[in-house]
Amino acid sequence: MSKTKYIAGLYLRLSKEDGDKEESCSISNQRDLGIDFLKRHPDIKLYGEFVDDGFSGSDFKRPAFKNLMDLILKNKINCVIVKDLSRFAREYIDAGYYLEKLFPAMGIRFISINDNIDYEIDDSNNTKLIIAFKNILNDSYIRDTSIKIRSQLEVKRKKGEYIGPFVVMGYRKCKDDKHKIEIDECAVGTIKRIYTMRFMGMSASAIANKLNIENIPSPAEYKKISGVKFSANTQKKHIAKWTASAVIRILTDEIYTGTLVQGKRTTVNYKVKKVIEKDRNQWVVVKNHHEAIIPQEFFDKIQQLMKQDTRVSPGKKELYLFSGFLKCADCGDSLIRKTSKYKDKTYAYYMCATNKLGMGCTSHHIREEDIYKAVFSAINSYCMNVADLADKIDGVSEEDMIDVRLE
Repeated sequence: MSKTKYIAGLYLRLSKEDGDKEESCSISNQRDLGIDFLKRHPDIKLYGEFVDDGFSGSDFKRPAFKNLMDLILKNKINCVIVKDLSRFAREYIDAGYYLEKLFPAMGIRFISINDNIDYEIDDSNNTKLIIAFKNILNDSYIRDTSIKIRSQLEVKRKKGEYIGPFVVMGYRKCKDDKHKIEIDECAVGTIKRIYTMRFMGMSASAIANKLNIENIPSPAEYKKISGVKFSANTQKKHIAKWTASAVIRILTDEIYTGTLVQGKRTTVNYKVKKVIEKDRNQWVVVKNHHEAIIPQEFFDKIQQLMKQDTRVSPGKKELYLFSGFLKCADCGDSLIRKTSKYKDKTYAYYMCATNKLGMGCTSHHIREEDIYKAVFSAINSYCMNVADLADKIDGVSEEDMIDVRLE
């Protein structure tokens, strides 16, 4: 123990692009190589192993690496051992920061076994040049891998293969082919109910509340019940509840019409993981890809309803009769319902939303009672016209109708 000069962390990493599952034993190979190295260097004592199995080397957002760095900052580890530089990282800029600036400044001994790099033996400019060159090669490797993966995924999308890790509620992946999807009979009823409730005038928020009251599993909760392994913020809660946004996602997803839409989003590049939305003309759309749950015509009607203002007023369970239908004749904006009291009696009226927000237009007002009268009058007129037309048709002989057709 008196010979010990360094307390080391043995860092092991393997990502998906490094091979298939059969090659995951390379973690064992890295471990064996590290243990053998330690046996030959009694001045180094192993603090522990830090394993990131299944994490890319394109960035440093890896749990085991973060744990290693925490211990380094706490002065519990002063030596890092890896099999080679590619196990440490494949990103040129950040890798250079750790190896050329942070570790030397903190007095951390860095050892890359297969690259014959040991900061205690040689920390010269020549060694730094070798590290920089190899980091560039590692960076180039992951760049080429990223391009190949993107190209392969695009080909699969265009062939109509489903490549998502999970399927939306109402569908499931086929057991014999994970690139195909089929209806999930256990969840399809909930999807149909959501569309029906929206068609009947319920808002997304009201639908979510009703489903929660009835203890219907939300999409996230249904995944957990079905045994699907996934990570989401909703899992932090005891039970994931329905939300208005979850209902809206279901109501606007074309997948329920049998159309598969993929490639809506992408990242800037293999280094910048920021997700950006793509234009619709860049999406990959495959019609009649799978069995539909919602007919296309019904789906289109729902999309029209989604554009209308159908928020339920506080303390109400149902929509007002004219919600989402009344528009200002001047600016085209929605009319909003307001109430006022006079001598213990409540009067309802509608006014221009644009004017209410102080954004222009004029102060239009119309009493709800007047709207009811106008609508009933229009309905009565329509019914009378239909009845009158029916009487006239009854008075026309079959011969007269034939003569009209011939003309």
